[in-house]
Amino acid sequence: MGRVAGPFHDRYSLTPGPPEDGDKGGGHRSAASPESMAFLLLAGLAVGLGVGAGVDWLAGTSPVFLVIGVFAGFGLALYAIYLETK
Repeated sequence: MGRVAGPFHDRYSLTPGPPEDGDKGGGHRSAASPESMAFLLLAGLAVGLGVGAGVDWLAGTSPVFLVIGVFAGFGLALYAIYLETK
């Protein structure tokens, strides 16, 4: 099997090539963009809220597990952001 030929192969290749348009690659940007950090925080809170509300509903308790779930989701989201930016 040889190299795939076509007009889009080099543009959409999964392997990094040399910088184009004179870009030297000096502007290194973190893998964790602000959008991905905001998404991780919101997703962590939403999952914690959902799991906590579900456990509260199953156990028939007041929002004890909901509060625990929100804090746990927030903590796990912060840990995920830490791993993204490490």
